[in-house]
Amino acid sequence: MKIFDRYVIREFFKLLFIFTLGSIFIFIVVNFFERIDSFVGNRATPSQILSFYLYQIPYIFVLMFPIGHLLAIFFSLGEMARRNELLALKAAGINLRRIFLPLIFIGVLNTIITFSVNEYLSYSGMRKASYIKKVEIEKRRTPYGAVRASNFSFLEDDKLFFFRLIDRRQNIAKGLTVYIFKGKKPKIRIDAETGRYTKDSVWVFYNVTERIIGDLEDTIYFYPEKVYLTFNVSPFEFLKRRHDLEEMSGRELLKLITKKKRSGLDYTEELVEFYTRFSFPFAVLIILFFTLPMAASLKGKGKTYSFGLAVSLAFIYWGILQAFRSLGHAGKVNPAIAAWLPNLIFLTCGIYLHVKFKS
Repeated sequence: MKIFDRYVIREFFKLLFIFTLGSIFIFIVVNFFERIDSFVGNRATPSQILSFYLYQIPYIFVLMFPIGHLLAIFFSLGEMARRNELLALKAAGINLRRIFLPLIFIGVLNTIITFSVNEYLSYSGMRKASYIKKVEIEKRRTPYGAVRASNFSFLEDDKLFFFRLIDRRQNIAKGLTVYIFKGKKPKIRIDAETGRYTKDSVWVFYNVTERIIGDLEDTIYFYPEKVYLTFNVSPFEFLKRRHDLEEMSGRELLKLITKKKRSGLDYTEELVEFYTRFSFPFAVLIILFFTLPMAASLKGKGKTYSFGLAVSLAFIYWGILQAFRSLGHAGKVNPAIAAWLPNLIFLTCGIYLHVKFKS
């Protein structure tokens, strides 16, 4: 590794650490003051508040890491451009794209780190933070509140439950569909108009259609009422153990998507979130690649300009990402396109900037 490689990498890492840590700190401070009324009203203890934010740090890190790269690139290469250091390298016969290579390699490594933190730490931490907020601080009986929920799925072992409505106060459910799997394929589908969870800890379904899925043809049975002894999860437990999509890892999402797909249920939102689990970590590399020629062309521009440009680009990327994510959830855009198009837009612009860059 040459001297100027070490110099560029050292300056970049120093600023990356400062800006990423600073972004996380600012995010937490702003969020704290937004929630301070709730903390005071619920008499949250300092340890509860501290735990709530500590568990969120992996998730916040993943969100802020691309912004840290944006700022670090603009302030490291931008400062070298302002001090004519890049001009000196160019005069010495060094192609400026040569100094981009170690930074792009770092971007690849940091993309892998971001994906790993996102998959193995971020969502488990958010679940714990959600539990602390809703159960320990707000004193709810379940993390999700409250007494009822509608249109959600629950996966347990070899069973996939879908409820149009479930109410733990009355221990009833409406519009039930249950798929029982054998291996990878659904073997039994149960549809019921209503269901009631009894004091004996079993479910009684009413107006039941039970379909045994065969290799050649299905066998269908109708029951006005049927007791299911193996369905012993109460409405309280369903609500307690339910997780929002934002709190599920890629592996958990894939498992849910696979079950829903084989069961014929809609899985559009889950698929958008699954693709986003892969596309968002690549924002680190894409944004770094996009900003390299811009930062190296900042001669004559001040630090305020660099900061403003970096923040503006971050907001533009985030706005495009959220817009296509919403369109994907609504079924207006293909889930893969919804997740990856923001990266492709910035990658295309980055390639154009690199082609136009005079090295």
